[in-house]
Amino acid sequence: MSESKLMTWAMRVLAGSACCALAACHNAVQLPANLFPATAAGGWRLVVAREVPVSEAPDPVPRNEIERLEEGLYEGPGKVDARVYALGSPTVGLELSQRWRPSSDTVFFNRGNFFVVVKWQAAERGALETFIRQLEGRLGPPDAAPRT
Repeated sequence: MSESKLMTWAMRVLAGSACCALAACHNAVQLPANLFPATAAGGWRLVVAREVPVSEAPDPVPRNEIERLEEGLYEGPGKVDARVYALGSPTVGLELSQRWRPSSDTVFFNRGNFFVVVKWQAAERGALETFIRQLEGRLGPPDAAPRT
């Protein structure tokens, strides 16, 4: 009987060690250092850049897939609210971009482990397009999945 208890205890220790090892192997998605610069081409000025708690994410992104959420609010030739979701998997971003419902004054895209939602008010089209292209460029190519 004591041999059985010892074996059960050993299995639990091994299982716990395996879980800890797998958790340690997970590398968090890193956002680019200059994700929301103070100024952006097209006349945009950063008003606020902040990390948003996952529990306060305003978009229908599965909370359990969000590793981090950053938001940048810009003013200039209109107003822009850009949210960048760092996701646990690039597959989630792809699925979101396929299921997302288009709405007026909003654009969305995915870049590897990132899913981005940009909303604007009364923005000049050319300046807005420049802003979005630069944001896409800072996140890297579509198949990029930066990790540490």
